[in-house]
Amino acid sequence: MIVVGGTYDEFCFEPRWEKKFGSGLRACWALGRLDPIQDIVFHTFGDDETGNYLEQVASEIKLTYNLSPIKKAVQFKYDYPLADPIVAPRPDTLKFSENNIEVTGNNILYYGMIEGNAAVHGNKVIYDPQSPSNPIPFSATGSTAKRLSVVINIIEARKILGQQETDLVAIEDFFFNQEGAEVLVIKMGAKGALVKTKTGQEAIIPVYETKSIWPIGSGDVFAASFAHNWMKTDDAILAAKHASWDTAFYCSTKSFNFIPFESDPEIKPFIIQHYPKEQVYLAGPFFTFSERWLIDQIYRCLLHMNLNVFSPWHHVGLGEASVVVPLDIKGLNESKLIFAVLDGLDSGTLFEIGFGIAKECTVIGYVENETTDSIKMLEGTNCVIEKDLTTAIYKCLWALAKHE
Repeated sequence: MIVVGGTYDEFCFEPRWEKKFGSGLRACWALGRLDPIQDIVFHTFGDDETGNYLEQVASEIKLTYNLSPIKKAVQFKYDYPLADPIVAPRPDTLKFSENNIEVTGNNILYYGMIEGNAAVHGNKVIYDPQSPSNPIPFSATGSTAKRLSVVINIIEARKILGQQETDLVAIEDFFFNQEGAEVLVIKMGAKGALVKTKTGQEAIIPVYETKSIWPIGSGDVFAASFAHNWMKTDDAILAAKHASWDTAFYCSTKSFNFIPFESDPEIKPFIIQHYPKEQVYLAGPFFTFSERWLIDQIYRCLLHMNLNVFSPWHHVGLGEASVVVPLDIKGLNESKLIFAVLDGLDSGTLFEIGFGIAKECTVIGYVENETTDSIKMLEGTNCVIEKDLTTAIYKCLWALAKHE
């Protein structure tokens, strides 16, 4: 298998994460664990430090690499996993047009890169643009394939077509009739994926629920697993199911020690046909800058998951009790789920939780510093308590979807 893709330094502030991966190198690790005897040839850009690290990786998996030199490896810095990363150097300062890779081979997995372009020419090619801001169609890279599968997230697909709203018919027409793909896999994040083939096959691929979620690199693992299985079987739908399973395992463990398909009953398939319409009530204190920042970040993440959110801070704000309380109570009465920030045990938040429990709302509480004794009543009334923010946010979508 030939892999073409980026090798990047990744940093996350919370939970703490300092690794050298990027789409291409992460795919090499995944492929190396999925099939330990297969030879992997990796083409990437990087600096001297990148080359030294790839030497170490080559001693762990059957990897040979071709490093196209650049002055400094690209870094991705996240405040938390669902935040937009800061990229350094800034993408607009990178000399994209001056950095080029040319690759010819049989089976190729190709990820788009921000620091340069690759023109690949292969028999079976899997292409993942890997850029929510400026995705490039496969044909625009100067690449060719006898048999092409495109793995793309819905935001990238809309960007390529210039869509404000999702038009799946237009997306399908573009990739099948203009790009020449025979398989199109559209990743939907927490909702799973949609597979379409030029011959008319179509399937919704389930997401697999896990107890915890680490999303950084999940799309890289999905494309790598899909490529591994599509190359073996030619069955795009089965390959996507295996990819979803392997991705769930990676998200729950941060590792590539994959287990056989659907062998763990704790990881359950879940098909979400439509985004839920029920409302989320976002409860939590917002009296200091740090509190307001956190509430705003959670609000934006929930909206990004296409959820309907009522936030007292965003929709009501500060004010006299006679003004804000009736509006907040109205928001509670119209909500099916309460997402609560518990640290600090704010009295208003605890009231909102109690109100919600009385009307049989689902409650998901995000907490880092409180003792078990201090939240005993919440645990005893079947509230879902999570210490990881990303996991708590994902579980909002899954909990609401089960009510639909």
